[in-house]
Amino acid sequence: MPIKATCTSCKTQFNAPDNAAGKRTKCPKCGGVIQIPTPAPKEEVFDAIEEPPRSPFTDEDFEIEKPAPAEVPAVGGDRKPCPMCGEMIQKDAVKCRYCGEIFDPVLKKQQKKSQRGSADGEDMTTGDWVVAILCSGIGLIAGIIWLIQGKPKGKKMLMVSVIVVVLQAVARAMIDASVNK
Repeated sequence: MPIKATCTSCKTQFNAPDNAAGKRTKCPKCGGVIQIPTPAPKEEVFDAIEEPPRSPFTDEDFEIEKPAPAEVPAVGGDRKPCPMCGEMIQKDAVKCRYCGEIFDPVLKKQQKKSQRGSADGEDMTTGDWVVAILCSGIGLIAGIIWLIQGKPKGKKMLMVSVIVVVLQAVARAMIDASVNK
């Protein structure tokens, strides 16, 4: 008879096969690790029993893992299972040492921001600097395009290219003034 189980992450209810009792498995919907409960022994009833509804999940939907060896909880029960991987971690942990999941909202936001910044090209590369200094006209165009796209390095490219154009104009004016004297 299937075992009723509920995922702790997404609250999906499903029927697990009998051979999954007491084992850990991944939720077929969200992938979170859950512990399949062991059913309590029931008294046999010989009356006509209505067959339970069939689960939309089959045995192939479950990746059944062998139960982990029982961990000795620290004094005072200061451990809890990680909601992402199910490993036992400190209750006040801000990051799981097994799967790397970050629980502290401030740190999670910082990590996303740093990943997004590096992906968007926040810092100018060596090639960008060469273009901005030696080919400042192209640097101006690239800077404007990157500004339109919302990339932070667009502002840097534009500023460096403008400064180079101004310095080139000043140098040219000084050379012309010295030649005409």
